[in-house]
Amino acid sequence: MVQASREARGQGVRPAYTRALIAASAVLVLVIVGIVSTYALLTVILDGITALIVVLPPALAGLWLVPLFRVGQLPIRWHLLLGAALGLGAYSLLILILGLAGALDRTVWVPIHGLCGIAGVLRWRTVLREDAARLDLTGDGKTDARPTRADGQTALGAWRYLWLLIIVFACLSLLAASNAPGTIWSEEGLGYDVLEYHLQMPKEYFVDGRISYAPHNVYANFPAGIEMFYLLAMIILDDPIAAAIPANFIHTAFAALAIFAAWCVGRDHSRRGGIIGALCIATAGWIPYLCGLAYVEHGLLFYGITATGIVVRLARSTPRSKAEGIGAAVRSRPTSGSPLRWIALAGLVAGFACGCKYTAIPMIAIPLTVAVLMLPARSSVARVSAVGVFGMATLVGFSPWLVKNVAMTGNPVFPLANTLFQAAPDGWGEAETDRWAKGHEVAPEERRLPARLRAAFVRTVGDEYQRFGPMVFLIALGGMVRRRLGRADAVLMMIFAVQMVVWVFFTHVYARFAVVMLIPLCILAARSTNGAMVRGGLRRRIVFGLLLVGAAFNAVFATRLAIAESPNGAPPVIIHDGQLPQFEYFKVVNLQLPKDAFVLVVGDARAFYFQRRIDYRVVFNRSPFVDALRDAPSDEDVVDWLRGRGYTHILVNWSEINRLRRSRYGFAKEITPLLFDRLVDAGLEWVTDFVRPSQTVAYASLFEVPAR
Repeated sequence: MVQASREARGQGVRPAYTRALIAASAVLVLVIVGIVSTYALLTVILDGITALIVVLPPALAGLWLVPLFRVGQLPIRWHLLLGAALGLGAYSLLILILGLAGALDRTVWVPIHGLCGIAGVLRWRTVLREDAARLDLTGDGKTDARPTRADGQTALGAWRYLWLLIIVFACLSLLAASNAPGTIWSEEGLGYDVLEYHLQMPKEYFVDGRISYAPHNVYANFPAGIEMFYLLAMIILDDPIAAAIPANFIHTAFAALAIFAAWCVGRDHSRRGGIIGALCIATAGWIPYLCGLAYVEHGLLFYGITATGIVVRLARSTPRSKAEGIGAAVRSRPTSGSPLRWIALAGLVAGFACGCKYTAIPMIAIPLTVAVLMLPARSSVARVSAVGVFGMATLVGFSPWLVKNVAMTGNPVFPLANTLFQAAPDGWGEAETDRWAKGHEVAPEERRLPARLRAAFVRTVGDEYQRFGPMVFLIALGGMVRRRLGRADAVLMMIFAVQMVVWVFFTHVYARFAVVMLIPLCILAARSTNGAMVRGGLRRRIVFGLLLVGAAFNAVFATRLAIAESPNGAPPVIIHDGQLPQFEYFKVVNLQLPKDAFVLVVGDARAFYFQRRIDYRVVFNRSPFVDALRDAPSDEDVVDWLRGRGYTHILVNWSEINRLRRSRYGFAKEITPLLFDRLVDAGLEWVTDFVRPSQTVAYASLFEVPAR
């Protein structure tokens, strides 16, 4: 039965040859990575396996959740896609809930994870048997494997070889992921956000044994649906630093899932559509770029494409009569089962997307809510009911993060909208709220409309590194010319328009925040060869050529950026042992200070690699040290305050302080070299300065707080 199912899915496309082509491509990718860097190849194998151990069990176990929605018979690809989305989304919430309860012990999670993997494998075998039975058209255990051409599912021919375009981007992605956070991508401050909170907060939760409020790091209140898997890697490996590079590969695994999601959604339109949609994601320069950063964008793309694909399936379904629509159990292609169940499924996955990043609320959940309004319905009441179902399902997927914030801060979306909620948890107040708002405003030179539009162009189509590339825009938007447009096209264009408006007018037009626009663009691109008013192969040949040229164009820019920053693999030891320039202070703090040292870090929030007990403050949080400077009657009292808090040392990062002062974030004016000269006179002991070879001024200084 299982073998028959596999043969049927091949549908005359020589499945054995296709599998051989995929295997050869995978080997070629590993060979190229090994030629570039032997270390990177070993890292890909070892840390890549670790990432799969983290991601695969919940993705497969999610197959048990798909039947709960009773959406009818599904192609096996959709079983896998929905299972992965439901499994990973639900598992991240399980980690959150048990983490809040203080259950972050390895003895708890290794058995849970192992049972999850076993359950997933068992369900996968069941799905294969069910798929074989569904395709058994004769009842004798044999399937009809004859290819069909009636619905445009024609033989692919040369199109299947377009998958080879992914090889370059796969190599670049794996090479980037092989670098320890903090070693690549200057535009992202060498992964500053990763070291400040994407990995730092999971590390703190791991060390503390529970998820709790962090008065020193406001970013801990962001939803962390992807970071929960970084935390899980730390638990399984029993070492936060050892999980640094596997975290990159976990993010890379979500990129692979996003590509798979784009293929699944595009495959519903045609076999060519699946290839087009997947390649529009896989060959975007953002993919290898973000694989080198343990961020959340790849998870956002995965959940976003899946939720949008579900709504597009509904938009393509045609009711059998005007009386039928949302609210009726319409079993018409391409969906089966009640549309309301599909809408609930889309809403839940959209909620998981919101659990990755706050920007998913206006750029995924809200436009999808409008999309549900655009679906066919029996009446206005049915349409409103559908929106209600979608909204409730979204809240189910997102609400654990909202409830956590309400319990810890009093604001469900803290620190956003705090002028409305007026939350004032420990380490936060009105001054911090104002500072946050000012720090995230649009730059003064970009506030006028022409400047804003110019910035939007420069960071998308005119991007210096072409991380979108022109291909996705040309195929997606140009593909609608002289083509029959349907409700699905209108839905996708609306989503793209809302995302563009939100990004341009309601954010500070940061380039990375525009990544979600790939979601509607890749699905529009997948539809580009369908429903053409002019028959013939001209349109398909144009799209084929654009894919070739566009992917090559993107590869040139992605490779150029990689060469410029040499992401050929780097272990965490070069940072936490102070071997990397600008991180020399780690050698002293981690290797030379006593193990019971307690270091106050001033100015720098990149706390992930510290292996001594430290106290730091993100620039937006209130600093008790600064408050002590303002309130203490004398410098001697400040030294006494430091001693009373149990600090043994102070590390001041002057370079970071100066950078913050030049930015809109600012930094406390009291922190100056003169202040520390006075504190030394009052009893603080200078230990050493850290100076770059080409400079004479220290970029950081270390002081010791003497015992009484």
